[in-house]
Amino acid sequence: MESLQTIENQFMTVSINDKGAELWKLINRESGEQMIWDGRPEIWNRRTPILFPFVGRTAGNMYVYNGQTYQMGQHGFARDMVFTTVEKGTDYVIHELTADTETKGRYPFDFVLRVTHRLSGRRLLISWEVQNRGAETMYFKIGGHPGFLLPEMEGAKAAEYSLYFPGKDSLRYVLIDLATGLAKPEETVLFPLQEGCHPISKHLFDQDALIFDEGQIAEVSVLRPDGSVYVTMFCDGFPSLGIWSKPGAPFVCLEPWDGRCDNVGCTEMLEQKPGLQVLEAGGIYKKEYEIGI
Repeated sequence: MESLQTIENQFMTVSINDKGAELWKLINRESGEQMIWDGRPEIWNRRTPILFPFVGRTAGNMYVYNGQTYQMGQHGFARDMVFTTVEKGTDYVIHELTADTETKGRYPFDFVLRVTHRLSGRRLLISWEVQNRGAETMYFKIGGHPGFLLPEMEGAKAAEYSLYFPGKDSLRYVLIDLATGLAKPEETVLFPLQEGCHPISKHLFDQDALIFDEGQIAEVSVLRPDGSVYVTMFCDGFPSLGIWSKPGAPFVCLEPWDGRCDNVGCTEMLEQKPGLQVLEAGGIYKKEYEIGI
């Protein structure tokens, strides 16, 4: 049974599940719309999972650290664990996950992951704090994976939404190798834009997620079929943004990542993997993004 923490202001009502500290509902109080994907298991059973301590896949679904091999599935394990609600007000809630015997079997570091959801006007701020409470350097990646429901894509007369990148003429993305789930950064693909826009067509994600590296995107909006703004992701300072959906499904994920999946041919050695966050003993890492309506 889900345990949801609900916060609100005059513009939004938001619910976060203690499992995974996952954003489950974001209701636009003016329109009455529930904007977060509803987790239909026959399509995609998640909503806005937090990706930690890895984003995407590691080479061979494993890594080696201090001579020991650890198994690691896609996107890490935080999304499947129950967080503790450590603080809550009317417009914010803070969740916390602490390393234990279970996590150390897969990830040998003494970490604390703190996730805050806070409302500010028409924006929801999602912030992460990672603490290294161990005596050795800690290595990790972290990312968001919010899925937004696109209701006008459903039904026989499905309409087309668009992605809008203000101030951009074009972008380039990296594809994922479907056989391994790893990125192919040497094969970048042009992503053309017309007045900053690109349609979310039914076949846009036939080759899995589109990965935009090198900090290309600080802001992206989803436009309704009539061209009005539906939702905006503010993610300045993130080196990568993934955009993904199941082909033809009525949702889209806008995913700010600090680190991403391994590249094809990547080393198994943890410390040598690209895109890692390196946190010294006693150190604290902080990052945040915003969802605007």
